[in-house]
Amino acid sequence: MQPVIDKAAFAELVADIGSARAATSFVSRFVDLLDERILTIERSFRVTDPAEWHSAVRSLQTASARAGAGRLQATASLLLDSDALDARSVLALIGQLRSDARVFTLAHTALCEEQAFADRLAARRLA
Repeated sequence: MQPVIDKAAFAELVADIGSARAATSFVSRFVDLLDERILTIERSFRVTDPAEWHSAVRSLQTASARAGAGRLQATASLLLDSDALDARSVLALIGQLRSDARVFTLAHTALCEEQAFADRLAARRLA
């Protein structure tokens, strides 16, 4: 099973962007858009628009990899292999995306709070 937060992917994001704060901001924006992305995937599946479906799933997969959302990336990958899946299985995987998104959001929030607490402690020590 993939980790909720892929720390190596996040470290790579920090290295690419050049700042942990900017990387955290990127991931926060990713989290803010998760529900909308998943709704787009579901809508495009229900109206049978293969081009929009593929684009929406691929976009989520790519953004998840960049943000370090390992489980979301893995579930999106399963959806991209959906040619062999029936409609019920696809809808179950979309439900799994929602679950993965909630777990990732909670984990990201906890990490942000932990970092804020560490920053406050460090500031007190310097004072």
